[in-house]
Amino acid sequence: MKRKQVQAEILLLLAALFWGVAFVPQKIAMDHIEPLAFNAWRFFLGGLLLIPIVYWLASRRAPQLAQDIQPGEEGGHRVRYTWRACLPGGAILGFWLFLGAALQQVSLLYTTAGRAGFITGFYLLLVPVIGLSLGHRTNRWTWAGIGLALLGLYWLADFSEESQLVGDLMVFASAFVFAVQVLSADHLVRRYDALRLACVQFLVCGLLSAVASLLVEQPSLQSALNAAWPIAYMMVFSTAIAFTFQLLAQRYAAPSHATVIMSLESVFALAAGWLILNEVFSGRELVGCGLMLAGMLVSHYGNHTGTHH
Repeated sequence: MKRKQVQAEILLLLAALFWGVAFVPQKIAMDHIEPLAFNAWRFFLGGLLLIPIVYWLASRRAPQLAQDIQPGEEGGHRVRYTWRACLPGGAILGFWLFLGAALQQVSLLYTTAGRAGFITGFYLLLVPVIGLSLGHRTNRWTWAGIGLALLGLYWLADFSEESQLVGDLMVFASAFVFAVQVLSADHLVRRYDALRLACVQFLVCGLLSAVASLLVEQPSLQSALNAAWPIAYMMVFSTAIAFTFQLLAQRYAAPSHATVIMSLESVFALAAGWLILNEVFSGRELVGCGLMLAGMLVSHYGNHTGTHH
C-alpha cells in the first residue's frame, strides 16, 4: 500500500508539473492564434485523445464494471459507467471549463505566464469558501489561509500597470469559475465515471469555444498550424496525460499530500515562465507569490487536521 501511495504521489507531481509548465505554451500561442480558437483546438482534440484512454482503463478494471450501474466506493452512491449517463453532467462541467478557460486564456494577452499560474492556484482556496453555500463546513485554518493568500495577491498586484492588472483580475475570475467547476465535479464523480465525465467535459468545452470563436474572432487554419506545438502540448500533456495521472493517483494518494502536491502547480508555472520565457519577478512579486503559496498550504493543512466537510 505504501508503494502504491508513493507511485500515486509521483503521478500527481507529474500532473502538477505538466499543468504548471502549460502556462508557457498557452502564453506563446497568443502570438499566433486567438484565445478562443486556441481553446477550441486544445480541448476538442484533447477530448478525442482521451476516448481510447477511457477504453484502455476500462479494460483494466474488473469485468463487472462494464455494466451500467455499480455500487460506488463513497457515500453509498451507485456509479454509472455509460456515455449516455455521463453526458448531462459532463456538459455542465464543460460549460464551467469553457468559461474558466476563456477568462484564463484571454488574460494571457495582458499578464505573464508565471503570474497567471500563481493566481489560478487561488481556486484551491475558493473551493471551501464556495462550498459553504452548499452546506460544507470549514474552519479557521481555511480563513487564515485565505487571508494570507489575499495579502499575497495584493502584493503581487501591480496597480501602476493597468493592462497587467486587467489580466490579473481576469485570471482571478477564472479561478472562481474553476472552483465552481471543481465542486460540481466533486458532486458528479461520486455518481458517474470520472474519465467519461472528463472526456465529455473537454469535448463540450472545445465545441463551445469553437462556436464562441466563430462569433467573436476570425479563426483560420493557418493560425492553428502556427500554434501547432502549443496546441499539441496542451492536448497531450495538459489534457490527456495529466488528467489521467490525476485520476489514477486519487485512489491511493493521501489527501493531505495530494493538495500540497497540486499547489506546486503554481511554483512550476513561475519557474517555467522564468526559465523559458525569461519572465523576471521583482522582490515584491516574489513575496506575494510566497504568501499566496503559504495561504494555500495553511488552508489545506487545516482542512485535513481540523473539521472535515
